[in-house]
Amino acid sequence: MKRSVVRLPRSWAHQFASSVMVVAMLAAGLLTLHTTIAKLPEASASSAVGGPITRAEVIARAKYWYDRGDTWYSQDQSDAISDGTGGKYRPDCSGLVAMAWHLPKKSDGWDLNTGDFHSYSGKSWLGSLHDLLPGDGLLKDGHIELFEKWVNPGAHGDGAWVYSENTYGQKTNHNIDSWSEMTTYRGIRYDKISSGPTGLASVYGVTDDGRLTYTVVDVETADRTHGAVVSSASLGFVPVAMATLNFNTILVTSPAGELYRVDVITNSDSLTFSQPTPLGGGWTHRLLAYDGHGHLYGIAGSALRRYTITAAKPAAANITDNTLIQESGFVLKTLTATGRDWLLGTTSTGELLSYRISGPESWKRYELRAATWQTFDMMVSPGGGVYLGHKPDGSVTRYVDTDPYDGSADDMNGAKTVDAGGWTQVLLSAQPNTIN
Repeated sequence: MKRSVVRLPRSWAHQFASSVMVVAMLAAGLLTLHTTIAKLPEASASSAVGGPITRAEVIARAKYWYDRGDTWYSQDQSDAISDGTGGKYRPDCSGLVAMAWHLPKKSDGWDLNTGDFHSYSGKSWLGSLHDLLPGDGLLKDGHIELFEKWVNPGAHGDGAWVYSENTYGQKTNHNIDSWSEMTTYRGIRYDKISSGPTGLASVYGVTDDGRLTYTVVDVETADRTHGAVVSSASLGFVPVAMATLNFNTILVTSPAGELYRVDVITNSDSLTFSQPTPLGGGWTHRLLAYDGHGHLYGIAGSALRRYTITAAKPAAANITDNTLIQESGFVLKTLTATGRDWLLGTTSTGELLSYRISGPESWKRYELRAATWQTFDMMVSPGGGVYLGHKPDGSVTRYVDTDPYDGSADDMNGAKTVDAGGWTQVLLSAQPNTIN
């Protein structure tokens, strides 16, 4: 909204009614007060104020305000609300989009007004509403909203999901705009927004004679920029499964069911590693994946287990909380982690599946694709919605899922060939949580 000097009460009726109810319940002994404060969801902090930003981060920032539950509409700058990454923005329509795009304040300390957004768009409109991509704006005189995605990518006439701040007495909205509503707006795009994530993916691998490899992929261009650098030494066995914990630490399992930690040193043209450190037996997992947030997942047979890693260079005592998530049903051909307690896998029949893991027998399964993904024998993810798929012919393809946590592949695009061949590794694992 444009700046107004009038400040109206913020949801006063709702707050008054709630206060009366709380007092009554306290008097009746039906409610007790607790000092515990609920932890707010984390927000993405990859971009700098006024700098380049990915579409995934724009949507994550808007979702952060929606998930907070306390973003009551106000045109007063003194009511500015945290963006979760150190900044504060006024909770009206302009403030929401400025927050999502991570834009700077005006010279007078105020957040942008609707008339200011052209300064950040190359001063041009999108040619058509059909050109809207996640994180673009919908702007008309006096109001702006943030486009998230089409309700039906194949039929834009079904409308779109948007984030918006609309009026007093309301918080951040996440709702569907009909096509007729959308036609009253014009599309606008932040000129520093990236259509996909940016950064470098570190990918470790194992050859069929037990040597380690290191390769770097630019996830924005899908170019291999480094490697493969191959170790001269062998592990002494060909691992069954592997998971990268961090840039210098890998976990592997042996055919005998032993778990080992491998400490790696690599630079532009060499890769060495220390003698593998044994961490215990009984690791019969044929698939491993580390989520970058302390949880290691493994599949043995069709059972899924979760472990907690408590050190960057774990000893056996630092691998705790052996938790059975599900005793059967996880019949996957490939496995990788895409974020905190999020897994991605393929099946031998070609399904691409995403899983949100909450705890024992508490998880959700999403079918992203019903077929055709059986051609991949390995899948790895460095985070940020980037998936790297390897085929037995040695080719690697990069995919980008704009929102990897929406349980849908409608916004997955950008398939690009990294290499048409040459990736002869029998195992691959990407350093997790490095792309946002």
